[in-house]
Amino acid sequence: MLTFIYEKFFEFRREEKEIMGDEIKSTLEIVMEKVEKLGKASKDELEKLKLKEEAQRLVGKFLTEEDFNLGAAIEDFLKDKSPEVQKEVFKVVVSMLLKNIVLPYTKYQLEDGKKAIEGLSQVFKKAPEILRLCEEIKKLLETYHQHKETIYQQLVERFNAGIEALEQAISNQMGTEVKINVEEHPQFKEEWGKIKEQLDREYGKQLEYLKNLFEKIIA
Repeated sequence: MLTFIYEKFFEFRREEKEIMGDEIKSTLEIVMEKVEKLGKASKDELEKLKLKEEAQRLVGKFLTEEDFNLGAAIEDFLKDKSPEVQKEVFKVVVSMLLKNIVLPYTKYQLEDGKKAIEGLSQVFKKAPEILRLCEEIKKLLETYHQHKETIYQQLVERFNAGIEALEQAISNQMGTEVKINVEEHPQFKEEWGKIKEQLDREYGKQLEYLKNLFEKIIA
């Protein structure tokens, strides 16, 4: 047990070695608290901690590698574990993946969300009700992204139509062609901000509801 504690201490220490001044003192205090807590932990608690860390490692590997099958990895990892341990590991896996599922402002966030959903689908491939929930979450993310993009382009077109006369007037006055980027116009930004806030509120409630359902199913 002491070997494990020392390993954790030096791991934390390596992560913080570049921090200077008061930040080092503050961080080391936190590290020592963690080491002290580990020292007081029972053998079972330390074992659970190691299992959770391994689950986190597997999820991290899935999120960063293309061809890593999280479902197969978790199944192999849990094949000789007790139902209690399996439940704790599933909670860790679900929590990590759900954190990567957010309303996608960019296509990259959409892909990240779909990747996390794919991980959930792999892990719970034998549970039809969870697979249906995964599909529902995926559809919500795609609908939100498409809806947001459509409304944004419509807003750009509307502002462009209204600003053509202003561009022509300025161009005539200055004797050279002038183009105004409506997307940088304060009024455009203000209106889009209001629209996006409303979209985020509506879709955000739905997403939060579905994610909460997921957590309740595996609780």
